[in-house]
Amino acid sequence: MATFAPTGRPALTIGQAVALTLLRDGYTQRAIRTRTDVTPDELYPLAALCGITAPHGTSEGHACHEARGENSCEPCETAQARADARAQQRKTIPPALRARLLTGARRKAVTR
Repeated sequence: MATFAPTGRPALTIGQAVALTLLRDGYTQRAIRTRTDVTPDELYPLAALCGITAPHGTSEGHACHEARGENSCEPCETAQARADARAQQRKTIPPALRARLLTGARRKAVTR
């Protein structure tokens, strides 16, 4: 990656610049990837190089702390733990039930 001489920061593509702006503005990792095709493996180290951080209290903020090699703050640690718990819960719910819960469909009452 080329560097811009006056600042020593990496020269960014348009997609990377937009991704960093979206990260700073609080967009989720999934939304950033959908809009810019910048992967998380590329996004967080680039954010650390450019001094960009996501809002605290988000999973993205936790990933920014990790990319900078520092301990997460309390709000970011809590947000990451919450996201991990949700992911674990999704793994334990059968796919058919998960689909029904997401659509809001209810079981029909059984009449006897």
